[in-house]
Amino acid sequence: MPKAVFFNKEKITKAVIDLIRSDGAEILTSRAIGKKLGCSVSPLFREYKNMEEIHADARKAAEKIFSDYLADAVNYDPAFKEFGIRLIRFSREEPNLFHYLFLEKGGSSEVAHTIALACLKQTAASFGLTPEQTEQIFDQEWTYACGLAMLCNKNPEVFSDEIISLKLSTQFMAQLTLIKSGRNIVNIEPKHK
Repeated sequence: MPKAVFFNKEKITKAVIDLIRSDGAEILTSRAIGKKLGCSVSPLFREYKNMEEIHADARKAAEKIFSDYLADAVNYDPAFKEFGIRLIRFSREEPNLFHYLFLEKGGSSEVAHTIALACLKQTAASFGLTPEQTEQIFDQEWTYACGLAMLCNKNPEVFSDEIISLKLSTQFMAQLTLIKSGRNIVNIEPKHK
Protein backbone atom coordinates (compact mmCIF):
# COMPACT_ATOMS: atom_id res chain seq x y z
CA MET A 1 0.00 0.00 0.00
CA PRO A 2 1.51 3.37 -1.01
CA LYS A 3 2.33 5.82 1.75
CA ALA A 4 -0.25 8.59 2.07
CA VAL A 5 1.00 12.08 1.27
CA PHE A 6 -0.28 14.85 3.50
CA PHE A 7 -0.63 18.42 2.40
CA ASN A 8 -0.71 21.20 4.93
CA LYS A 9 -1.47 24.89 4.41
CA GLU A 10 2.22 25.71 4.11
CA LYS A 11 2.77 23.24 1.24
CA ILE A 12 -0.39 24.38 -0.51
CA THR A 13 0.55 28.06 -0.17
CA LYS A 14 4.05 27.36 -1.52
CA ALA A 15 2.51 25.63 -4.55
CA VAL A 16 0.16 28.57 -5.10
CA ILE A 17 3.05 31.07 -4.92
CA ASP A 18 5.07 28.91 -7.34
CA LEU A 19 2.11 28.90 -9.75
CA ILE A 20 1.66 32.66 -9.49
CA ARG A 21 5.36 33.21 -10.10
CA SER A 22 5.47 30.99 -13.16
CA ASP A 23 2.06 31.49 -14.78
CA GLY A 24 0.27 34.37 -13.04
CA ALA A 25 -2.71 34.43 -10.71
CA GLU A 26 -5.29 34.17 -13.48
CA ILE A 27 -4.63 30.43 -13.82
CA LEU A 28 -5.26 29.73 -10.13
CA THR A 29 -7.95 27.11 -9.83
CA SER A 30 -8.24 24.24 -7.40
CA ARG A 31 -7.39 21.85 -10.26
CA ALA A 32 -4.26 23.79 -11.21
CA ILE A 33 -3.11 23.79 -7.58
CA GLY A 34 -3.87 20.07 -7.24
CA LYS A 35 -1.95 19.35 -10.44
CA LYS A 36 1.03 21.36 -9.15
CA LEU A 37 0.96 19.32 -5.93
CA GLY A 38 0.37 16.03 -7.77
CA CYS A 39 -2.98 15.37 -6.11
CA SER A 40 -6.69 15.82 -6.56
CA VAL A 41 -8.50 18.86 -5.17
CA SER A 42 -9.62 16.94 -2.07
CA PRO A 43 -6.50 17.64 0.03
CA LEU A 44 -6.88 21.36 -0.63
CA PHE A 45 -10.34 21.46 0.83
CA ARG A 46 -9.39 19.41 3.86
CA GLU A 47 -7.15 22.35 4.81
CA TYR A 48 -9.22 25.21 3.41
CA LYS A 49 -12.95 25.90 3.27
CA ASN A 50 -12.78 27.54 -0.16
CA MET A 51 -10.57 29.27 -2.75
CA GLU A 52 -10.96 32.63 -0.97
CA GLU A 53 -9.08 31.22 2.02
CA ILE A 54 -6.36 29.87 -0.29
CA HIS A 55 -6.05 33.31 -1.89
CA ALA A 56 -5.89 34.97 1.54
CA ASP A 57 -2.91 32.81 2.56
CA ALA A 58 -1.29 33.30 -0.85
CA ARG A 59 -1.63 37.07 -0.51
CA LYS A 60 0.00 36.94 2.95
CA ALA A 61 2.86 34.86 1.52
CA ALA A 62 3.30 37.24 -1.44
CA GLU A 63 3.29 40.21 0.98
CA LYS A 64 6.01 38.48 3.02
CA ILE A 65 8.17 38.00 -0.08
CA PHE A 66 7.66 41.66 -0.97
CA SER A 67 8.35 42.76 2.62
CA ASP A 68 11.63 40.82 2.65
CA TYR A 69 12.54 42.46 -0.65
CA LEU A 70 12.09 45.93 0.87
CA ALA A 71 13.23 45.08 4.38
CA ASP A 72 16.14 47.43 4.90
CA ALA A 73 15.24 50.23 2.45
CA VAL A 74 14.68 52.47 5.48
CA ASN A 75 18.42 52.18 6.23
CA TYR A 76 19.30 54.18 3.10
CA ASP A 77 19.36 57.94 2.70
CA PRO A 78 17.10 59.01 1.13
CA ALA A 79 15.10 55.96 2.09
CA PHE A 80 12.11 56.77 -0.06
CA LYS A 81 14.23 56.72 -3.21
CA GLU A 82 15.63 53.31 -2.24
CA PHE A 83 12.05 52.15 -1.67
CA GLY A 84 11.13 53.31 -5.20
CA ILE A 85 14.14 51.56 -6.72
CA ARG A 86 13.28 48.32 -4.95
CA LEU A 87 9.59 48.54 -5.86
CA ILE A 88 10.55 48.89 -9.52
CA ARG A 89 13.14 46.12 -9.29
CA PHE A 90 10.53 43.85 -7.70
CA SER A 91 8.14 44.59 -10.59
CA ARG A 92 10.87 43.47 -13.01
CA GLU A 93 12.17 40.44 -11.14
CA GLU A 94 8.84 39.17 -9.81
CA PRO A 95 6.41 40.37 -12.51
CA ASN A 96 3.59 37.98 -11.67
CA LEU A 97 3.83 38.55 -7.90
CA PHE A 98 3.88 42.31 -8.53
CA HIS A 99 0.78 41.96 -10.69
CA TYR A 100 -0.90 39.84 -8.01
CA LEU A 101 -0.16 42.33 -5.23
CA PHE A 102 -0.78 45.60 -7.06
CA LEU A 103 -2.74 45.10 -10.25
CA GLU A 104 -5.32 42.43 -9.47
CA LYS A 105 -8.83 43.61 -8.66
CA GLY A 106 -8.85 44.77 -5.07
CA GLY A 107 -5.08 44.50 -4.99
CA SER A 108 -3.11 46.83 -2.81
CA SER A 109 -0.21 46.14 -0.57
CA GLU A 110 -0.50 47.11 3.07
CA VAL A 111 3.13 46.11 3.54
CA ALA A 112 4.20 48.48 0.75
CA HIS A 113 2.22 51.32 2.27
CA THR A 114 3.67 50.73 5.74
CA ILE A 115 7.28 50.47 4.54
CA ALA A 116 6.84 53.45 2.19
CA LEU A 117 5.64 55.60 5.08
CA ALA A 118 8.60 54.55 7.24
CA CYS A 119 10.99 55.37 4.40
CA LEU A 120 9.32 58.70 3.78
CA LYS A 121 9.47 59.57 7.48
CA GLN A 122 13.24 59.05 7.37
CA THR A 123 13.47 61.06 4.14
CA ALA A 124 11.34 63.85 5.66
CA ALA A 125 13.73 64.09 8.61
CA SER A 126 16.73 64.29 6.24
CA PHE A 127 15.17 67.11 4.21
CA GLY A 128 13.43 68.98 7.07
CA LEU A 129 9.86 68.42 5.86
CA THR A 130 6.74 69.08 7.92
CA PRO A 131 4.11 66.34 8.22
CA GLU A 132 1.95 68.15 5.64
CA GLN A 133 4.85 68.45 3.21
CA THR A 134 5.72 64.81 3.79
CA GLU A 135 2.16 63.78 2.96
CA GLN A 136 2.23 65.85 -0.23
CA ILE A 137 5.52 64.31 -1.33
CA PHE A 138 4.32 60.81 -0.41
CA ASP A 139 1.23 61.20 -2.59
CA GLN A 140 3.23 62.35 -5.61
CA GLU A 141 6.22 60.06 -5.23
CA TRP A 142 4.13 56.96 -4.53
CA THR A 143 2.09 57.56 -7.68
CA TYR A 144 5.23 58.18 -9.74
CA ALA A 145 7.14 55.14 -8.42
CA CYS A 146 4.12 52.88 -8.97
CA GLY A 147 3.75 54.22 -12.51
CA LEU A 148 7.39 53.43 -13.29
CA ALA A 149 6.99 49.99 -11.69
CA MET A 150 3.97 49.25 -13.89
CA LEU A 151 5.86 50.36 -17.02
CA CYS A 152 8.78 48.14 -16.07
CA ASN A 153 6.55 45.23 -15.07
CA LYS A 154 5.60 44.32 -18.64
CA ASN A 155 8.64 45.86 -20.32
CA PRO A 156 11.59 45.30 -17.95
CA GLU A 157 14.12 46.77 -20.36
CA VAL A 158 12.21 50.02 -21.00
CA PHE A 159 14.47 51.92 -18.56
CA SER A 160 17.94 51.09 -17.27
CA ASP A 161 18.63 51.16 -13.54
CA GLU A 162 20.54 54.42 -14.05
CA ILE A 163 17.59 56.05 -15.86
CA ILE A 164 15.18 54.89 -13.15
CA SER A 165 17.43 56.34 -10.47
CA LEU A 166 17.65 59.65 -12.34
CA LYS A 167 13.86 59.77 -12.92
CA LEU A 168 13.15 59.15 -9.23
CA SER A 169 15.67 61.82 -8.22
CA THR A 170 14.26 64.33 -10.70
CA GLN A 171 10.69 63.76 -9.54
CA PHE A 172 11.66 63.98 -5.86
CA MET A 173 13.73 67.13 -6.31
CA ALA A 174 10.98 68.77 -8.38
CA GLN A 175 8.45 68.05 -5.63
CA LEU A 176 10.85 69.18 -2.93
CA THR A 177 11.59 72.44 -4.78
CA LEU A 178 7.89 73.13 -5.30
CA ILE A 179 7.06 72.42 -1.65
CA LYS A 180 9.94 74.50 -0.31
CA SER A 181 8.94 77.41 -2.60
CA GLY A 182 5.58 77.70 -0.84
CA ARG A 183 3.76 78.06 -4.16
CA ASN A 184 0.37 76.49 -4.60
CA ILE A 185 -0.22 73.98 -7.35
CA VAL A 186 -2.64 75.31 -9.93
CA ASN A 187 -4.70 72.79 -11.85
CA ILE A 188 -4.06 73.63 -15.49
CA GLU A 189 -7.08 72.83 -17.62
CA PRO A 190 -6.43 72.06 -21.28
CA LYS A 191 -8.21 74.44 -23.63
CA HIS A 192 -9.05 73.81 -27.23
CA LYS A 193 -7.28 76.20 -29.62
